[in-house]
Amino acid sequence: MPVIQCDIREGRTEEEKQAMAEGITRVVHETIGSPVEYVYVLIRETSGSHHIKAGKALPEWTPEERGR
Repeated sequence: MPVIQCDIREGRTEEEKQAMAEGITRVVHETIGSPVEYVYVLIRETSGSHHIKAGKALPEWTPEERGR
């Protein structure tokens, strides 16, 4: 059973997270042939201060950051 863990900053809508999980499930199924019912996606959301890049905490996520 593939378990895919996604750590993202808080702020996405339930619809966006559902779409992400569906897309991940589809890609895993297409690339390694795992039945979709066996693909497990875990989404963990944390504040931007818990995401550190180049030694600096990221700001809180906003829709304007889409594509970054």
